[in-house]
Amino acid sequence: MAETITFSEKIKGWTSFFSYEPGLMCRLNNRFFSIKNGQLYKHNIEDAPRNNFYGQQSKSKVVKVFNESPKDDKIFKTMVTESEQPWKVIVKTNLTNSSIESTEFNIRESRWFGYIRRNEDQSDLNNVSQGIGRIQNIQGSDIEFSNVSETVSVGDKLFQLNDGVPEEIGTIDNITDGIISISGGLASPVDGLFCFGKKDSRTNGSFVRGYYMEVTLEDDTPNPNELFAIQSNVIKSYL
Repeated sequence: MAETITFSEKIKGWTSFFSYEPGLMCRLNNRFFSIKNGQLYKHNIEDAPRNNFYGQQSKSKVVKVFNESPKDDKIFKTMVTESEQPWKVIVKTNLTNSSIESTEFNIRESRWFGYIRRNEDQSDLNNVSQGIGRIQNIQGSDIEFSNVSETVSVGDKLFQLNDGVPEEIGTIDNITDGIISISGGLASPVDGLFCFGKKDSRTNGSFVRGYYMEVTLEDDTPNPNELFAIQSNVIKSYL
């Protein structure tokens, strides 16, 4: 994606990156204008939609890295923002990744407080997978096993191991007397293959951990949303 960069004659250096792409920029009577597709636009209007250029709404984005005690692996528990409105938060560490939707924040006095969800890396099966056994029989969307653990639940994803490669069969709709009914089939079940159930990683996965955490805050609304500070509750990992 192309970007617009600005150069300051005063400091003799490049100062900013912008996502909008004007055809021409100019200043007149201490006001900043740009031209796009033959139309003249005035910038920095107080009551105009934020981060909206030439009729196209863009995301406001802020990136921050938490790297206190860089030698230690840590567990990142929460995200707190001092801002006018909540932001969507995307977190990434050297080991895991997760997110918090803006609707998942709660206001506590003057701050927005949100719990970082569990590791959303779909390849991480820690805490979310439960072995079921080998397929005994297949009748349409019903798959029979000799036994189904009580920890396997409706709504889990059903996987089979085909030559050691996990293949998603579908979503578990019902479990009755060792028979699992599925919907939304992807891979076709194969008689005799070993299967396991997988719960939602965002809810049941492992904690977000690592020696650093990169945080991306995004706001795709046109409303003013001043951000003053962000912080996280971090504890040392002893794995």
